[in-house]
Amino acid sequence: MADVSALKVKETRATVLGEAEAHLVSSYCDHRLAPACKTETVDFRHRHLQFEDSGFNFLQYGQEVSVSSRGFEEFYMLEMPLAGGVDITFGTERLRSQPGKALILSPGPKFHSRWREGTRQWMLQIDRKLVEERLAQIARRRRSGNPIFNPVIDLATPHGRHFTFLVQIFSDMLAETADPVEHEAISPLLTSVVDELLRNIAFTSGASVVPERLQASPRHMKQAMDILKSRYAERLVMSAIANEIGISERALYDGFHTYYQRTPHEILTRIRMEEARRLIRNDGLPAAQAARSVGIHHLGRFSATYKDTFGVLPSADIHRDR
Repeated sequence: MADVSALKVKETRATVLGEAEAHLVSSYCDHRLAPACKTETVDFRHRHLQFEDSGFNFLQYGQEVSVSSRGFEEFYMLEMPLAGGVDITFGTERLRSQPGKALILSPGPKFHSRWREGTRQWMLQIDRKLVEERLAQIARRRRSGNPIFNPVIDLATPHGRHFTFLVQIFSDMLAETADPVEHEAISPLLTSVVDELLRNIAFTSGASVVPERLQASPRHMKQAMDILKSRYAERLVMSAIANEIGISERALYDGFHTYYQRTPHEILTRIRMEEARRLIRNDGLPAAQAARSVGIHHLGRFSATYKDTFGVLPSADIHRDR
């Protein structure tokens, strides 16, 4: 008996642009297609795997085509070009995709795009409710509207390479020789994509206009700690550190609270004090010189912090164990 839960790939081909438009309108949302030249002849090909309210697609038009839409309402679209690329006006932003540069288009904004001749791309349609629910689960808060992602994804980054890996698995399911796909194989894979978006792509959520990342990973925290430990003598600015490791400043503070129960400033101060104490007790440096060596230039503040940390003033500590 055949497994009724198995999903099958559907393929549509067309040589006339109007047929392609009608197909896409019924598959996604209201689209308007226009040829770049007078001819309406296209080499349209669409391979599609639908799973509940999400789906994975391979799409090409063959020639240069303009696409206009009032925007997606119920889903996100992750577009990853295999060849060619797309120039798109998305809301107020002008974007460009190409191999190595993917786009994540969020629900809401109108868009107008130009598919360059020969463009072929993978397109992962992600149900809006899935993203909102996963955000609420990870953040442990009520659903507060759909996040709007920073649309450009650099596939050369570690998270970009992971996106490529995950999408390649979906692509293998679209292969002409692939067996029917089981429902059970889709859910964890799609959740992995959503988690990668939420953890690594800046977004706005609800009424906020400040891009944020949901949370910092242990890898982000290790990078931040390495910076604090190796560059404590510099004038460190937390927003610059957050930008350097690829997260928001808010996520940096949240990450330190989660993993170390301290603010980054508290940890930086402790690192500086420990090094200053080593310089004072082991190398015999005067307090003022030790303070400057660890990046503190206000001697009174240094002495007060030193006493709060170790219970003695630097001047008293220099003679200990000697």
